[in-house]
This record gives sequence, structure tokens and C-alpha cells, in this order.
Amino acid sequence: MTDAKRPAAPDEVAELPGERIDGTDGIAEEDNPIPGWFNAAFLGTIVFAIVYLIYYTATGWSAKGQYEAEVAAARTQTEAAKAELPAANPYAGNAAAIAEGKQVFVQICAACHKPDGSGLVGPSLVDPYWKYGDGDAALFETVSEGRPGGMPAWKSQLGAEKIWKVLAYVRTLPRSNEPGVGAPGAPAVGKPGS
Repeated sequence: MTDAKRPAAPDEVAELPGERIDGTDGIAEEDNPIPGWFNAAFLGTIVFAIVYLIYYTATGWSAKGQYEAEVAAARTQTEAAKAELPAANPYAGNAAAIAEGKQVFVQICAACHKPDGSGLVGPSLVDPYWKYGDGDAALFETVSEGRPGGMPAWKSQLGAEKIWKVLAYVRTLPRSNEPGVGAPGAPAVGKPGS
């Protein structure tokens, strides 16, 4: 670049005046010692790392071990909660409970399973196919805890008593041997031939 094309140097430079050292602009590196607090902090991190490493390897603690202990505790709590649930529907055959269950079914469940239980968005409740089991305990778990793929958990909204009554009503629906919505090999909802 020629002198004619160089931009003009500013008249004023925002620097503190200092000694000029061999063609520099006055900025120079000095050989000041590292501050003591910095050295202390650096040595402190090294000591902490050594103590932590000894503690970590000598005690056997690990994040994986802590996770596994928490999972085991959660499983124990879940098993205890499941053991408290009745294995059979306490309202089976109770006409008053079945009538209450029908009301809840029509208000909440029929939107996905149709009023006759043959399935719409949710699977059929009257065919012989049950993905998660057709025992009372399995059905209660399905309704109360929900299932992946669209079945929400109803435990907090309905409570155990209403869920058992709905399941007692579902047992009274007329059964079909034809695979319904959600069964393997059944046509999908909304597709030709369904």
C-alpha cells in the first residue's frame, strides 16, 4: 500500500504516556510476579482434586451407584403401593357401582373408545386382544397410570374408586371375537377398509 492510499493517522491516541522502547507505542510487557492469592488458589484446586480423587476411589461412591440406589428405592415404593391395591375388582357384579361406572365411561372414556367400547382413537375394549393384559390389576394400572401412545393417566382425576367402577362397567359390555381398533392385524382408523 502506498503512502497516498494509507488512511491518515489520528491526531490523538488514547494511551497513557510511557517510555518509548525501540519503535513501540509505549506498551510494554513487564515481569511482575504472579500474585500470591492466585498461586494459593491454584494450589488449592490441586489439593482439592487429590483429596476428592482419593475420597471418590476409596469410598466407592459414584453417581451411577447413587442413581441405582434411588431407582431401587423407587421400585420398592412402587411394589409396596401395588401390593396395597386389590387384585380383583371390588365392584364386580355391583349394579349400583356399574351404573356409576357407565356414567363416568360415557362422560370421559367414550370420546376415545366409543360408547359401545368398540374403539375410535383408543383401542377396542370388547375384542379379545388386550395389549397390557386383561386382568383386573393390569386394567386398573392401565387406566390409573396411563400407557404410551395416547392413554392418559386418570388416577388423579378419577381416583381408585371411580376407576374400579368404570372397569366393572367395561366388563359388562357385549364382547366380540373380531379384532377391533388397536388389535394386531386390524385395519387402522381412518384408513380405507376400516
